[in-house]
Amino acid sequence: MYRHTPLSARYLKHVACVAIAATLVSCASTTGTKTTLTSADLSKITKAGILVESKHPLSVRIAREQMTNTGAVLFGLVGAAVEAGYKSSKDSGYEEEIGRVLGDFDPVKDSAAAFREKFLAGKVFPIVEVVQTENARGLKEQGFDVVFKETIEEWGLRLCSGEENVQVGFDIHAQLVSFQNDKTIWERDELYLEGACRPLSDFRSDRELLRASLRRATETLAGRIANEIAFP
Repeated sequence: MYRHTPLSARYLKHVACVAIAATLVSCASTTGTKTTLTSADLSKITKAGILVESKHPLSVRIAREQMTNTGAVLFGLVGAAVEAGYKSSKDSGYEEEIGRVLGDFDPVKDSAAAFREKFLAGKVFPIVEVVQTENARGLKEQGFDVVFKETIEEWGLRLCSGEENVQVGFDIHAQLVSFQNDKTIWERDELYLEGACRPLSDFRSDRELLRASLRRATETLAGRIANEIAFP
């Protein structure tokens, strides 16, 4: 007779480890510049492309930020996995509800427009255009010297530290790639939190509040990054 129990135990342990690891990784956001732009590299840039990407929908991190060790203490890895799954499911409910009030906000389009505006206003680059590809050969043929790429890893609402309220947040990775030597000449990770902490009910009841907070976050974040690139 086929003995199913050992396999099932190993499988459950594997699932638990994966669930816990995913939860820990998703919470481990860092902010900091990995590669600093030099004045010499900046002076060589005339035309810059802006590419913003995000494969993730609105995220609401409330229950997941309130993870406890209860499941793990009482039931080990499987218990921790069950707790992680429950918390994730609860946040998914928030996301579905809050997502209905987003209206025409698009994190990719709004962020790209904000970066273009800030780069031009700050005279960071003489010519700035939003692009839809990072293909070096194609962009180089169009006269681009660099492409600025922002990857939005997570965006939406997250629990404020030490309280029950939430605030808008963007977790992003940004880099500036030179086509002269196919090299990353500037790179940064940023977890940006926008505005005052508010009860979740405020964002549920006021559609314009969420959209305005998200747009303000994209503009402020774009301005911050533009300043760092402009003054290496």
